[in-house]
Formats: sequence, structure tokens, C-alpha cells
Amino acid sequence: MASEALDLANPPAGETADQDAGLLLLPSTQYVPPPVPTNTARGPDKAATAASARSSELPSVVPSPVTDLGPAPEFRFTFPDRLKGWDKSVAAWLQENNKYFSGVAASAVVFKGDRVLVLQRAPHDSMPLQWEPPGGGVDPEETVLVGCARELWEEAGLVASRVVRVVPPPDGDEVESAEREDRDLGIPFSSRTGDKFYYKFTFEVEVEDVGAVRNDPNEHVSWMWLTEEEVENCRTSNGSAVSFTMSTVRKQLLGAFALRKAD
Repeated sequence: MASEALDLANPPAGETADQDAGLLLLPSTQYVPPPVPTNTARGPDKAATAASARSSELPSVVPSPVTDLGPAPEFRFTFPDRLKGWDKSVAAWLQENNKYFSGVAASAVVFKGDRVLVLQRAPHDSMPLQWEPPGGGVDPEETVLVGCARELWEEAGLVASRVVRVVPPPDGDEVESAEREDRDLGIPFSSRTGDKFYYKFTFEVEVEDVGAVRNDPNEHVSWMWLTEEEVENCRTSNGSAVSFTMSTVRKQLLGAFALRKAD
């Protein structure tokens, strides 16, 4: 464990940017959720009140005037047995996997046909106007999968119907096989001040209505759907440059495309 602590003190280059200002520290006590009889995750019992809004024709950048999505829906998504390891609270996951991080974050990769959803960060936030998939910090009382679904709702207005898979972190210029241990499928990054470290997982997620993208301009000012070629070239088909928040974000999106092709 000592060697891992040293690694945390020197995170990989380019991985020190804060992905979400609302990341929470773990509580001192461990929360263990009750057993779930089937692979169906549930979130808070709240009614969904936000109406759907259609985005413009692809691949245009879509600004969002929405400031309030209303209460979150009751998340009822499914997931394969392979993802049972993330159907537990942040505290439980960190303890079981001998990880010494301040918390866990999760990102959702959502596809619409042959395109992937990315959001543009607000100009007043860290990494202003750069692009990323929806995601953020998982609350201590949530399971990692429910936290991913909640962030997807809060940042893009989309309701998860199925978590398909975890997208492995890139290794150099290639994405490694998903045969790694669960504990090694995340990416470490630090807070803005560099004194707290978090572990981020990326999941491919299917949603109930892929055309209902909406977001809060206090966090993200626009969104668009990119093809694999556009992600690869960091440029849209109309010639606009796309700057991702981190090089690993781009590589993981390309890895998600590769996994879908392999199905």
C-alpha cells in the first residue's frame, strides 16, 4: 500500500484538473447499501417533472437556456453481472479495493447512433469552454452506478435505462482490454488545490430518450454529438476545433467506440 500512496502524491501528467467542483469527501463511517435481488439499480424516489427537449441537427453545437431540470427521476436502470462490483457505496468500494482516495467520480458515455455526446464547460468554470462527457462526483450515500446516473441526469437531462459496461482507461495511445481487475479500471486526478485525490470511472450508458438532452448553463453552456472521426481529429465536420478537458477523455471516448465495434 505504501507504493500506491507515493503514486497519489505524483499523479500522471495531465490528470490534475478538477472534474467537478462538487466532489464530496468520504464520511468517517462506512455505508453499506442493502442487497439488491436483481441487477436493477434504484435512485431516490422522486418524480420526474422535466419535459423533453430536442437538440438541433447533428453535429451543430446546441446552447442550452435551461437552468432547472426539476427533481431527479427515480433511477431504475439495469446492468450486467460484470458491473456488480460498482453496485455499492463509495466507501464500500474504496475499502474493498484498498484504494485511499478522497472520493469517486463517474462519467457517462452516451451514444446516439454513431455519435457520442459531449458537453462544453461554462466559461466561468475550470477548464472553460472545453468538452467532456457528462459526469462528476459520486455522493457518499450513493452506489457508484447510481452516482453516474444522477450526474448524467443533472448535467444532460438524460435518464439512464442501462449501464452497458465500464470503459477502461487508456494506456499510452491504446485502450487496454477490459480484462483488468475492477480496482484498476479508474483514473486518478486531484482537486484544484492538489491536496485531495479522486478516482474516476467511465461507463457506457444507454438512456430512455436520447433526444432529450438539456443542461444547466451554470455548468455547461452547450452540447453536441461527435462521430469517431471528429473525436479522433479534435475537429467537427464543419472545421470547428474541439478541445477536450484532458487527453484521457478523448482517448476513452475512442476506446468506447472501439468496444462498440467489437460487440
